[in-house]
Amino acid sequence: MLVSDIVKTALCLVGRKDAADAIDSDDYEDDRELSHAVKAMLHCFNAAEDELARAYFPLTCEESFTPVQGKIYYTSFGRMPVRILSVTRGKRAVAYNICPEYLEMEGGEATVKYAYCPQKKQLSDDSDFDGYPVGERMLGYGAASEYCLIEGAYEEAENWEARYRAEIERFRPYKKVRPVPARAWI
Repeated sequence: MLVSDIVKTALCLVGRKDAADAIDSDDYEDDRELSHAVKAMLHCFNAAEDELARAYFPLTCEESFTPVQGKIYYTSFGRMPVRILSVTRGKRAVAYNICPEYLEMEGGEATVKYAYCPQKKQLSDDSDFDGYPVGERMLGYGAASEYCLIEGAYEEAENWEARYRAEIERFRPYKKVRPVPARAWI
């Protein structure tokens, strides 16, 4: 999904079709008001994408590393890790320690699976989400909510926030709850 498409959708949701149309023709940079609207909505998109990745729909990645003196520095990761999910060698789990600046482990090459935080995007970039379950609608609602909050339209912000949260709950994986066994309280 192109970031520009999501930003245009969100701008239309908040009644700024003029700014959405200006994105296609690159005229928005000439007009101060349109430029403000587009840049603010891009900021709001980045906030919504980051929130979804960190709290609701984690983005994951796997990379192979060879530790240097038993350490894999986070700066050597392709993306900014938020949480280490597993470290394996072949199909076997490898013991590791999480330190502030690096991952510590013994032995040779290992595969690290981790959740990451998306980088800030520009209009010409692609979203880190592939469209399902986090699609243009969900990101658009989140960005519209943030934008209305920034602009001081609090009632509208609540409206878009409610739609955004409903969309998240619609696609969010539910955790199974173990039922209380029959007559367990007796």
